[in-house]
Amino acid sequence: METHPDLLDPDWRKRAERDARLGAKKDLKRRRKQRPRRRFRMSRRLIVVLFLVLTVGLLGAAAIVVQQMRGSSVPDAGQPPKAAPVRTGVDLTRPYDRTPAATWAEGIAGITVPPGQDIGGFTAVEVDAAYRKVTEAIAATRLGSRALQDHDGSELLALLTPNERARLEPTLTSAPTVEKGKYLTLIGPNRLLPQPPRMTGSLTAKPGREGELIIHASYATAYAFDARPSEAKSPSDIVPFVRDEQDYVIRKAPPFAKADAGLSFGDSAGFTSRMACDAIKTGVLAPQYADKSGPGYGVPDGDEAATYDPTKPLPTRDTCR
Repeated sequence: METHPDLLDPDWRKRAERDARLGAKKDLKRRRKQRPRRRFRMSRRLIVVLFLVLTVGLLGAAAIVVQQMRGSSVPDAGQPPKAAPVRTGVDLTRPYDRTPAATWAEGIAGITVPPGQDIGGFTAVEVDAAYRKVTEAIAATRLGSRALQDHDGSELLALLTPNERARLEPTLTSAPTVEKGKYLTLIGPNRLLPQPPRMTGSLTAKPGREGELIIHASYATAYAFDARPSEAKSPSDIVPFVRDEQDYVIRKAPPFAKADAGLSFGDSAGFTSRMACDAIKTGVLAPQYADKSGPGYGVPDGDEAATYDPTKPLPTRDTCR
């Protein structure tokens, strides 16, 4: 090869070297122009692939959300709807929940007292004073700690006229009896919860005889008793109700004697339910679960909410049948 005539020709060798350099330059330019095109084509493919992946993912997520939304509101095809869970037991921190007393106010705040106005021979100021005296008597009767805890009627006796006090003192200072239980709420060995009793009701006033004002109290009281979990399966087992229709008589002196001036008891009627019948027959209030007479005793008939509604007629049937 080294002795080939063309290789020995200086001019031919120069042309060959020039042609080789020109060819290499053209090839390099051609490759440089092609590389961006390849990268562009590869980037476009990647973008298409990523777009497809994201689209499929979003469609899948949307399908899951729609299915969950359907599942939360519409039962599965062919499957019966699931029943709502039944609430059992008692929350002793909220004992009045799920009872007619759930919305009642605590204590005497549940008694609606109208503004005083002139009635008969009593001025609006005197009627206001009579309302205050009656609410004190109701508190001593159904809420007083002396009566509830110690069966002590002294708080109520102190509010009465001298003659009325002398009449009722033997009853209100005796051991628990049915008669005493008509005037005071007496709690037996079953303890009350720290939650105060709840009340609902109202006072109204009308004239009586000359120098006499009659305040009618129509109200209901609910009590919450403590209990072990095995004893209380529902709030009705621990919350008894006492309903009262009570007349209070306010008299002036004169025309009445000083010993009769002030507060006395008038006509009354009452109804107790959801309590232990064994206890109420001795004048003591106890929760329904403490009753040894058997299930069903102390339970009111018909609409229970109406039974405790002071605007409705007072039930007449004894619940301890």
